[in-house]
This record gives sequence, structure tokens and C-alpha cells, in this order.
Amino acid sequence: MKNICFRVLGFVFLSAVMVTVQAAPQAKIIERGYYQFTDETERLTSPLVSSGYVKRGEAELVKDTQRIPLEIGRLFGFRFHISGIDKNIGVIPLELVVVHPEMKKADGTTSSGYRYNIHLKLNNGMVEDQTGYSINEDFEMVEGDWQFEFLFMNKTLLKQTFTTYLQDK
Repeated sequence: MKNICFRVLGFVFLSAVMVTVQAAPQAKIIERGYYQFTDETERLTSPLVSSGYVKRGEAELVKDTQRIPLEIGRLFGFRFHISGIDKNIGVIPLELVVVHPEMKKADGTTSSGYRYNIHLKLNNGMVEDQTGYSINEDFEMVEGDWQFEFLFMNKTLLKQTFTTYLQDK
């Protein structure tokens, strides 16, 4: 299996970027399902995501599926490809919108999703990247649909839905 660097809802903030796009970019999902980290991960604080943390590290696909069995440490998401962008453009600005089943966090607040801007670095007018979510806390063990949507210029470029469920013991 191919190892990929999985930025679990990682984010990069860049200064304002002007983008001139000749045609709408095309996007496709290459693989989706749940993954396993293959090396040490880096845990970073991120107030933008529901858990308050993101993980980064190399990961490989364990199972290609849209149904995700819940367990602490489970990483799920997808790898995608975007093309059709002017080769002279250095980055593509996107907005990631994630909607998930309601979680009641330890501090008593609830979350049913989040959104943030991301700028992906292009190579020759294309990019291959990945996104996902890692279940690390008991309050994240919620059943239901998770929708990941990338918007480009306020229009849906890519959408993936997963359904999480509790396994029978």
C-alpha cells in the first residue's frame, strides 16, 4: 500500500492570495476509508476543529469504505486530486466545511461541524492531498454522517460523506 502524509484536518494560513483561474478546476477522490498511521504523529493545537487538535503523520489505507467503525485512534478520510488550474498559479484557495454528528465536549459545549480556509500548493497546475479526522476522545465517538466538502470560490469542488457506527462488542 502507498504511504501518504496525512494532515488530519491540518491547516496552512497564507497571506491573501489573488487567483486567476481560466477554467473551473476538476477534482476527484482517489481513495477513501480508514487509515493507520505508519510512523510517529505530531499533535498540534487547533481551535478550528471540533476536538481542538490535529494530527500529522504518514498513514496508509486500511480499508476502502464509507462506513467507519468507531474506536479511539481511528483515522478516516480521503485522498484527492485537483487539476485544470493555470500552471502559473502557485496555490489554490479552498474552504473546507465539515459537518458531523453533534458532539458534547468535556467543557460542556457542543459541536456539529467546523470550517476553515486552506491554501494547497500546486505543482504544474495540479495538487494531490488528503484530509480526514482522527477519533481521539470519548466525546468524539458519535454515530452518524460526516460530510467533508471543499469549496472553491463558494462552489462545491469536492464532497465526501462517511457514516460512523459503534461496533458490537
